[in-house]
Amino acid sequence: MQFQRLQWLAACLLSICAAEARGQSKAAPDAPQHPISVTLQSGFAETFQLTLGGVFGAGPAWQNRATVSVGNLFRTGDSAALSGFATIDTAGHHPDWLASVSYKTRLLNRGGQQLTGTASFERWRFPSVLRGAQDWLAGYAATYAARPGRIPVTVQSNAWTLLHSPLPKGSLVHTQVWAAHSLYGADWLNVTLRHGPQHTYAWNFYGTHGHRVLRYAGALVLTHGKTSFEASYRPQFGLQQRIPDNRFWSFMLSQTF
Repeated sequence: MQFQRLQWLAACLLSICAAEARGQSKAAPDAPQHPISVTLQSGFAETFQLTLGGVFGAGPAWQNRATVSVGNLFRTGDSAALSGFATIDTAGHHPDWLASVSYKTRLLNRGGQQLTGTASFERWRFPSVLRGAQDWLAGYAATYAARPGRIPVTVQSNAWTLLHSPLPKGSLVHTQVWAAHSLYGADWLNVTLRHGPQHTYAWNFYGTHGHRVLRYAGALVLTHGKTSFEASYRPQFGLQQRIPDNRFWSFMLSQTF
């Protein structure tokens, strides 16, 4: 009950911030020097699944994410963000959550190619994982985007290092590649199909080692203005014993202010 109250309070605060941002946008026709955006996401997934490959809870899981970002802090195109994510197993009613603060900047923008780097500091509270994960982590990511032909391609690697945890400390890297096919485009609706492989490798993270999982994810994204709906399907193939093979699905609705 306390966690639900905190969720409700956070949603109210984010709504107030979004309303204030909209009001400032109407009052000033010129683009703000440091634009603020708020993105809210909510939906259901098959269950709570870690990048390492483990699944937790009977499912389905109600998942919510909120992100507030501020742009052009130190240079044009960079941004800082505060983000929170919560997943609640509908059968067990227990929450797992994380929060992070991050900074993203452009490292390369040349000839249709773009490379961005992100650094983050994160707090994970996952009571469902093993004997309870209560972690502080450093995160880093690199994202490369290009359009070699008519289809945009993105390659992203995310890495995390455990700084403090009751579980064995280590690092992991999660790499994914996806192509975006535009299926339909109009003033009122855009339909995009995204798909590509994913892979995770661990160095003693939670006591795990080596190649963990190989996945192939697909998502159908419908976008209307700043509202989007995403239906995704992601088969997982365990590369070690005790890592389950499964067919993960999710449905998410997002709104940006």
